[in-house]
Amino acid sequence: MSENFSRLDRLRIVREWQAYQLGRTDRTIAELEEREAAATRTARTLPPSAPEWKLSMLRTGSRSHADAVHTGDCGMSGKRTQSMTREQALRAITEGGVTACPYCRPDRDLGVL
Repeated sequence: MSENFSRLDRLRIVREWQAYQLGRTDRTIAELEEREAAATRTARTLPPSAPEWKLSMLRTGSRSHADAVHTGDCGMSGKRTQSMTREQALRAITEGGVTACPYCRPDRDLGVL
């Protein structure tokens, strides 16, 4: 069968096949770029994650002082809070004299009872 085609015809067939493959490659690249861009847009729109532990603050006069340690999803923490790491929350309850919230019981989750 290849004897029926001249060398020029065979080269044209190879070139046509390569153009087809290049088109497929370009379409795949465009599709992957779009997926990556969509994932980046989605990542930017996600809200920041809630802190694992919170320290509620009480304001007396012009000064603020620590009130209680709460879990990150506790609704009783109020509006004035500071996010904390697990180590900071543990230290505040055990060494800092800060009470644990009686509703969310962070002392139980921290292993302090």
